[in-house]
Amino acid sequence: MSKKRVVLGLIIVIIFIGGVAFFHEFGSLSINAAKDKGSAAAVTSNKVAVKVITPKEAAQSDGSYYKATIEADQEGIVSSKNSGKVISVLFDDGKQVTQGEPLVQLDDQDTKNQIKTAESQLEVSKAAMLKTEANLESSQRSYDRIKTLVEQGAVAQVELENAETSLKMVKADEASCQAAIQAAQTTIDNLQTTLADMVVRAPISGVMDGKNVSVGQFLTPGNVLGTVKDIALIDASIEVDQALIQNITIEQKATVKLNEDDTAYEGVVKSITPSADPSSRAFKVKIQLNNENLSLRPGVFAKVMLTDDTKTQSFVIPVSVIIGNEGNYYVYINDNGVVKKQTVTVGNLANNQAEIKSGLKGNESIISTNLNMLQEGDEITVVSE
Repeated sequence: MSKKRVVLGLIIVIIFIGGVAFFHEFGSLSINAAKDKGSAAAVTSNKVAVKVITPKEAAQSDGSYYKATIEADQEGIVSSKNSGKVISVLFDDGKQVTQGEPLVQLDDQDTKNQIKTAESQLEVSKAAMLKTEANLESSQRSYDRIKTLVEQGAVAQVELENAETSLKMVKADEASCQAAIQAAQTTIDNLQTTLADMVVRAPISGVMDGKNVSVGQFLTPGNVLGTVKDIALIDASIEVDQALIQNITIEQKATVKLNEDDTAYEGVVKSITPSADPSSRAFKVKIQLNNENLSLRPGVFAKVMLTDDTKTQSFVIPVSVIIGNEGNYYVYINDNGVVKKQTVTVGNLANNQAEIKSGLKGNESIISTNLNMLQEGDEITVVSE
């Protein structure tokens, strides 16, 4: 009986020791598991949780629209070349004129009087010239005769010297008369030019604008009296951002509409400034239009659609996911759990959506949240798309 009790006691002791060992091992595993779980949580907490989107393909449009101002294709300044009193004004704003047409008449009486005086002086000089030419002919014959006599020994050498002196004096008179005639003629020519300029004429054909002259006004050289605007051809002037200017070419087709008119006018790109405006960073582009019926007038607003013949693929994304500033836009892309910076070119904006002209292929995973917490190279966790 006592032997059985001893055996039973040993069994109980063995079971107790095994239980203690089991629970000790189980407890160690639980603690280690808890530690591992805590470490994983700590690693996960260092990654920024983000949402991502994919770009949508933009609907292909016929082209891009721009605000425009209508301008004359060319302008000519009407100005006075001479001083004088205005005695007649032959135009008003809006008058259609042709190149060379008289616009302003200055008082030219004084110039005409000067021409008469110069013409009289010219006649006097010409009369003196006729007399001098007769004397020259007589002096030349006398010199030739005396020279022959001297050679024959019939007269003294001094006679020839006196004849030569007289001949030189007559030739000097002839030169003086020629100079007087030339001076008088030059004066007359200059006065005739001045007289012609007393009529101010249209420098080009077009429509008069900016009239700034009246009868009785005294003008000095350079006074601007108005402008002539050639609007048979007319320009629509637009400004294009530096990021988009590479898409525009000379002779590219365009359609122009007035803001209050649905009539479409066809034109082509005429010029692109070689450098951007320092303040706006935009290039000035001019579209030339045929305006034979003069329905378009300078100074009005219009809208221009530049036809895009290339039809390159583009995408749209929310404006809110675009970072940076004009000329330096970019987005953050999920690159296998790492933030990657991708430069993009922005086109038209509509309904808080931005057209991306270049920089995206369409399959990118673009980060759309917590952008202010990210920088290139950060690790992220995507929570939704």
